[in-house]
Amino acid sequence: MPAQQLSDDLVRQYKAVQNLISSLNACSTTDEILQYLLEQCFTLTKCDLISVFVPDLSGLFVLKSYLSSSTESLSVTSVKPGEDAVGRTFLDGLPRISNNTALDPDYIPLSKEFGSQMVLPLSEGGKVFSVLRLDAERKNFFSDSDFQLYTSACSYAGQLLQQIQLKRALELRIRQKDILIDISQNVAKHFDINEVFSTVMHLLAENFDILRGMLVLFDNDTPDKLSVHAAFNLTPEEMSRGIYKVGEGIIGRVVASGEAIAISDIFKEKDFLNRMKIKRKADIPTSFIAVPFRSEGEIEGVIAVEKRFESFEILNDEKEFMTLVSSLILTKIKVYQRISGEQNRLLEENSSLKQELKKHFSGSLITKNKTMLQLLDLVQLVSDSNSSILILGESGTGKELIAREIHRLSHRAELPFITVNCAAIPENLLESELFGYKKGAFTGAVNDKKGKFQLAHGGTLFLDEIGDMPLLLQVKLLRAIQEKEIEPVGSEKKEKVDIRILAATNKDLSKLIAQKLFREDLFYRLNVVELKLPPLRDRLDDIPFLASFFIEKFTKENNRKAISLGSSALRILQSYYWPGNVRELENVIERAVLLCRETVIDSSHLPQGIADSQESYSNSHISSYLSNIIKGGCESGTVWNEVMGHIEKELIQLSLLHNNRNKVRTAEFLGINRNTLSSKIENYGIE
Repeated sequence: MPAQQLSDDLVRQYKAVQNLISSLNACSTTDEILQYLLEQCFTLTKCDLISVFVPDLSGLFVLKSYLSSSTESLSVTSVKPGEDAVGRTFLDGLPRISNNTALDPDYIPLSKEFGSQMVLPLSEGGKVFSVLRLDAERKNFFSDSDFQLYTSACSYAGQLLQQIQLKRALELRIRQKDILIDISQNVAKHFDINEVFSTVMHLLAENFDILRGMLVLFDNDTPDKLSVHAAFNLTPEEMSRGIYKVGEGIIGRVVASGEAIAISDIFKEKDFLNRMKIKRKADIPTSFIAVPFRSEGEIEGVIAVEKRFESFEILNDEKEFMTLVSSLILTKIKVYQRISGEQNRLLEENSSLKQELKKHFSGSLITKNKTMLQLLDLVQLVSDSNSSILILGESGTGKELIAREIHRLSHRAELPFITVNCAAIPENLLESELFGYKKGAFTGAVNDKKGKFQLAHGGTLFLDEIGDMPLLLQVKLLRAIQEKEIEPVGSEKKEKVDIRILAATNKDLSKLIAQKLFREDLFYRLNVVELKLPPLRDRLDDIPFLASFFIEKFTKENNRKAISLGSSALRILQSYYWPGNVRELENVIERAVLLCRETVIDSSHLPQGIADSQESYSNSHISSYLSNIIKGGCESGTVWNEVMGHIEKELIQLSLLHNNRNKVRTAEFLGINRNTLSSKIENYGIE
């Protein structure tokens, strides 16, 4: 070829490379730079194969993209450090040219054998971002001028890649700093681990396009087993399948090694088990980051997230960032684990306590209801004192049983427990019934008679239905309580008494005081401690236990065979209003036991009125409730939240009962996420 033609070709090639370098400035992302460089170099050099390799987090250098003059696919898609000219260039950053690959013992053909090869680094500041490899079938294909020109172009591309990475790293650091501040502030607002994790994941989804997330903790019962305890964008079914052993899958590897793991594409990772059977789009590379969290040097669990893969550099940054996130919520996780352990211990204790309660309490006070258990705790606390106690509650809630238990637990337990029903005794006889009388005090008083105060001396006097006591007698009762002495009817001599007063009523004493029907000073004397029993309609979770107790009681009393309560009958019992409370339930069960000739009590054995009243009560109850709200039972502007919250709470309570308090089945039954259900249960204080 004439020298002039060579010179003209070199000038044209130089100008083309200059245009290539100039055009690279218009590229704004790493992928754009690599793809443009690939296409232009392939066109300008007229080589047969051009490929670009990038580093992988696994330590390999993987094929990112290529162009070929043939349709033959590549058989090699990655090289190891030091392997082939590509692997050596990644290590030392030096460009390489070989116009006879047969003389290079380390040459690795990507598809078929090529005669010439040129390998160019895209680097800056000693860091190799990528490597461009050009292959040609003919030997001596690449000239020295080619080598110099394209080395310069790749060097410039390396500078652009560094600028892009520095800019992206700076932007990412700023975003990460902001999100870490947000996470720190929001985590402090929540106590429940599910709320904490949900808050963190939503912030990450908004700022980093997190697709899914999960918190994996050790199982309390099996030391080498881990399971998903909280999740973001996962169904309850998927969560229930998330169980791993130490060393098993990515999660297990993180626990075994104690090191964070980030994989670029879960579809190409053999250790990614997809045990939760999540459906994903295989054509979209999805990265997976799993980081451990430690407490006092011990691995406690793993936080893992999925997101769309962007680049290896970003993935590495995200792995470090997730490590920081895990440290921010570590304190909450430790609190959750401590509370979980305490809850398990309390559940065991509660089981033992229930057995004790069956021994010490009568059937109508068997309970697992949170309000009742709190009341029983208070009974334990105040029983062994001399203070007066006022027991409030509707008829049939068990006020006298509570009074008897207070007496049994007190230091007066071996002394008398005397009951007076203030509503059952005529007014003209009540005074003598309380304080006794002397012989000749009135017609028919032929002998002295001790009153209830005297009979209860040293023990406990229980004044039932105290709200029905006449005003005149209230004055004498107040004096007797204050002065600890009584004056029998017809006597002029006072007698000292040592008794503990317990009183009960189903009436609103504050209204009676306002109506001048009950003395305010007597109220305060009696109401040193107030115990308020909830009605049965507020203890629906106790109905299965109470019903079982009464069934066992009445089958034994009537010599009947063993009977159980059917699900249809239970649903009716838990839907009824129970104006007569536990006493009414006891009567209903006794009737059902007597009528039942099978082994299961069903709806046909219940009083017709109870089954028929369900719908009418429900409708009237809702109408009455809404009417009260609209007429001023709720502050303006809060009505919607008040009503919806009330309905939602009732729905969750009934659904839990329907599903035997199984949260997974309840969430499926309601059609909501298990984490959402747990959060609402916590917010509403549902037990």
